[in-house]
Amino acid sequence: MRSFRTSTALVVIGLCALAMSRGWSMVQFSQARAGEHAADRLAAFAGTPGLAVAALEASETPVAGPADQAGARKRIDELTAVLSLRPMSSTNWLSLAGMRLVTGQPPDKVLAALAMSSLTGPNEHAMMYQRGVFELLQWETLPNDFRKRAIRDLSGAMLSGNWGDSHRRAVVEALNGQSDETRRDIGDSLRGAGVADSELALMQLARPAGTDGAAH
Repeated sequence: MRSFRTSTALVVIGLCALAMSRGWSMVQFSQARAGEHAADRLAAFAGTPGLAVAALEASETPVAGPADQAGARKRIDELTAVLSLRPMSSTNWLSLAGMRLVTGQPPDKVLAALAMSSLTGPNEHAMMYQRGVFELLQWETLPNDFRKRAIRDLSGAMLSGNWGDSHRRAVVEALNGQSDETRRDIGDSLRGAGVADSELALMQLARPAGTDGAAH
């Protein structure tokens, strides 16, 4: 009985020590987030159980546009590390697709990350909008199955009830430079998915009056 009590006490002490250690790590993490140069301090917690994902996300490298290739490559490494711990993050998969595109990686790698974003967040309205705009920007190079996903993403976002002028402006900007035929195909496909002509007109995607409005 004495041996059993001793073993039990040791287990309890060990658990308490672990809890205290984790608690102290959380306190240090909170302190590290305050003040300037927090990203550098937070990176040190990337291997801490329970804090790794938060540390990696909080210490992410800012990328100053497409010209910042070094920053984009480092961001790819960070996103890969986060996704190894949180593989169901549709946001990070889309970010990875964007970084791969910026750094000129092969199209199949960009599409693979984009497909994972669709798989992990197929019905998240905010993600559907962001993914849809990204897909519009790449429309000419997208395979047919990815174009269908783009229409599903965009129509889902448009019909969600959380659609406003800022979303429409982003779509219009993404369509800038697209050919009339491409715009017509996108408009017809969105119409076939249930988007009203009045909504399409606001994004300059409605067919002129008197033309055939059947979806392709």
